[in-house]
Amino acid sequence: MSIQKLQIRYQTALITPAPFAHFYTLSARSAFKEYLHTDFSITYPDRDDLDEDDITGEGFTLEDDFTWSGRLSKAWLQTVEGLVSKTALEPFDEEELPDNEDFFEVSLETADGQTRKGTPADRDAWTYLVQELIQAIYEAGGKERAFELTYLNRQRNEETELKLTASFAERTLKTESMQNRRTRSRSIPWSELQSIMGAIYEVEYDPEEALYERPDRNGHYLNLGGDEWYDIGNQPSLQQLFTRLG
Repeated sequence: MSIQKLQIRYQTALITPAPFAHFYTLSARSAFKEYLHTDFSITYPDRDDLDEDDITGEGFTLEDDFTWSGRLSKAWLQTVEGLVSKTALEPFDEEELPDNEDFFEVSLETADGQTRKGTPADRDAWTYLVQELIQAIYEAGGKERAFELTYLNRQRNEETELKLTASFAERTLKTESMQNRRTRSRSIPWSELQSIMGAIYEVEYDPEEALYERPDRNGHYLNLGGDEWYDIGNQPSLQQLFTRLG
């Protein structure tokens, strides 16, 4: 179903305190049936009375408000249109929304001139899609980089290195593995990303046990895009995952 216009309005529950509280508006439409044109604005209110440490200590920055307008790939257009085509919207009264419930409203205007507004019946599908879409916007807008990780397997005198790159802006998932100076590149279906991320982040990584230089001794190590290398020698399921992806 072609999108004439899609608008999403979201606000955290009224009881959500700063610095977590935020609201955003996301609008999207088909651009020449080749791109998804997107307008996005997110604001984190009520932070004036907080100290800097109160904000950064929770993993935020002092510049989390963000606005961006631009095009995303055709893959995004097809993905959004696919979800829109099977979306049922349920009416709700904003005035009756409990203080502990997030506000989430979707407005759809299709090419045939019909307009629907409400909250999606399949809220989970929309929540996940919007999370990926916002990540794509951050990447396209230069706020964040594509996700990257490196897996290193050192055994005796042999070394295998796997790099995985997930571009949310392009909806592409790629790996590049190197062993004995031989390089192999693969493209992996984007649909596998959720399960891969789930496997990676179900493990607890202790920064106090991290290495801050590339490991030079035998073992299995994981770098999640920062300076830290984590020993995953006791995580056989992760080792098997990266072996399969290579």
